[in-house]
Amino acid sequence: MDKNTFWQIIDEVNAEAPSSDQKSLLRVTREKLQGYGPQEIAGWANHLRYYSDLADTSGVFAASCCLNDYMSDDGFMDFRAWLISRGKETYLAALRAPDSLAGLFIPEDTRFELFGYVAYDAFKNVCKDDVYDVMDQNPLTEAQKADIRAEIEYYPHRITSENAASHLPKLHEKHLEPGVSISFSYRPGAICPSPADCMTELEKLKNAALLIEEMTGCRFKYSSGGAFLYPDADGYLAINMRQEADFDSRTYHISFDASLRVDERTMDAAGLMELQQEAGMAHALLLALEMEQYNPTPEDMDAFSAFIHQREEQEQAGGPVMDRPV
Repeated sequence: MDKNTFWQIIDEVNAEAPSSDQKSLLRVTREKLQGYGPQEIAGWANHLRYYSDLADTSGVFAASCCLNDYMSDDGFMDFRAWLISRGKETYLAALRAPDSLAGLFIPEDTRFELFGYVAYDAFKNVCKDDVYDVMDQNPLTEAQKADIRAEIEYYPHRITSENAASHLPKLHEKHLEPGVSISFSYRPGAICPSPADCMTELEKLKNAALLIEEMTGCRFKYSSGGAFLYPDADGYLAINMRQEADFDSRTYHISFDASLRVDERTMDAAGLMELQQEAGMAHALLLALEMEQYNPTPEDMDAFSAFIHQREEQEQAGGPVMDRPV
């Protein structure tokens, strides 16, 4: 059993059974798996378990909370089983951009607990051995795991209940009542606690700059004094990147804050509303940025400066700006 066969079986099931009919999905999946030998069925179950572990991220969890009134640890495991049952394309898209789930047809309940056990049921119908023993005897190899991880691109920011609306605007608009926000507390799993935890300091800085650009629609500007960004030509709001050198550890400590400048400007109700919206954006942005600790080396800072300057040069030359680094 390899990853391609694993997803092929799921694709075949989805071609034959309605996505909203869990009983039919289970029946067809079980029938497909029973066409394989015990070791292959155990291998399919091991793939399912590993893909579920890799989907244990704050972004997927936040998306599951948007789609369900309440999400427990067990419920989140069942949600990941449902996500995998939708196929490879949907699964990878959700890990890369959790808000992509807003484009799916969503059944009344996205917790598909029994899909997590469908391989065990199929195994019992073809073999009297203990399925868990066979799974343990035929684990995924490190090469298989590396091959699976190579196809996964993670959403590079932690999502919390405080910033979820900014990171998941489509899900919020489609599945939550106006003015309602989700409240949750995500507890990372052991295998993939958070993509951000696996990033280098340079990658964190790059993604911080790109997050600022995404949420404000303005270019990130870098200089020795920090990064200054104004949402409009006559703007009154700046997002600042502060850097403090730690000579003992040969690192910098990076922090972000916001500067608000009004200058004696008079505003009508529309102007005050605009100010409120900008301040709300800055609040959500700073919450996301402050979830990270940034301790780059001087070499990291040089590479970060080169990254920003290269983006500026590409933009000025009229060419494509570099994509997200991770």
